[in-house]
Amino acid sequence: MYKNKNNFIAIIPARSGSKEVKNKNVIKIEGHPLIAYSIEAAKKSKFVENVFVTTDGKYIAKVARQYGAKVIFRPKQISKHTSQIEDAILHAIKYIENTYKEKFDNIVLLQPTSPIRRINDLDNAIKKFIKDKADSLFSCINNHPLVWQYKNYKFSPLNYNPFKRPTRQTMLPTLIENGSIYITKKKIFKTKKNRLAGKISSYVMESYSKIELDTKNDLKFFSVFLNPKIRKKLKIINPNKTK
Repeated sequence: MYKNKNNFIAIIPARSGSKEVKNKNVIKIEGHPLIAYSIEAAKKSKFVENVFVTTDGKYIAKVARQYGAKVIFRPKQISKHTSQIEDAILHAIKYIENTYKEKFDNIVLLQPTSPIRRINDLDNAIKKFIKDKADSLFSCINNHPLVWQYKNYKFSPLNYNPFKRPTRQTMLPTLIENGSIYITKKKIFKTKKNRLAGKISSYVMESYSKIELDTKNDLKFFSVFLNPKIRKKLKIINPNKTK
């Protein structure tokens, strides 16, 4: 059922500039640079043949190669803090086709700022993508939040009646993107210029996978959560340097 693993490639976007956490894509967490966790996730996949890092940073490129990824240098105009990841992926697709002469049908997008993935998460997400005959897929957590908004100096509920508070069992599940895994057919990405389009599917991950590295407080969380004992207990990806 799951043949032609060459149809999947992984692309990891890693811009060199970052505001709150300096050089966050290569900052070391438990002995490994952050980006290494995403590279290792792709390398361990049974379906992903090649792993590419798209970056504008020479040091990021060096680290990416050390952990077994191929590198694509992206132009400065799509490497700003306001740049969209989609622009970097579209540039990478064209570069891979023209320079590496790689044949592929599907793109696995892994964001390095969401490093908490269990060993089988990526392959299970790809299997679901194939099973659902999807055009695109996003990873998420399944939550049941009671959501409020603050507007005109007043609080008001968005998804429930506070006088008839629902139980967890009666609430509809809310899928929240965790930014960890996106899978998209290449033809969809090229025509829609978006990671999520066409028939969209989802892959539910553990609730702790929703934490992304955006602030210094997040860094403290990862330093605790990604220690070797917890990684082993929860079967979380453990990076492996190849050079």
